[in-house]
Amino acid sequence: MEQDEFIIRVRLDCNVLESWVAAGWLTPNAEESMQQFSEMDVARVRLIQELRRDIGVNDEGVGVILDLIDQLHGLRRMLGNLVTALRAQPQELRERLAVDLYQVMAACADPGSTADNRPDPAKSHSGTGRAF
Repeated sequence: MEQDEFIIRVRLDCNVLESWVAAGWLTPNAEESMQQFSEMDVARVRLIQELRRDIGVNDEGVGVILDLIDQLHGLRRMLGNLVTALRAQPQELRERLAVDLYQVMAACADPGSTADNRPDPAKSHSGTGRAF
């Protein structure tokens, strides 16, 4: 949607919009020298408004929160891609990776534990034997 429609829809002053774009809080697509806003931008404005108005987060805090949210979404996308790639691998490899992952996670949770008494995660997924 174009800027005029976006401003009306999210009830935002033009100057505020420009400052949020300049701060990097919103990154509209530029098409033919016009900014185009998406539904994601609408949701982001609503989040910013809620953070500032309802929670009382200052501008610096909003920037930090938005950066953390962006990082989280990037990591989730990367993890989804990794799971997709793992599902394309042979069952034996997936099961070995599941066991290794379980051991690493358990060691992080309890650095003094040993791998000897841990169950095999490839066999504990509801009896399916599916690791991923």
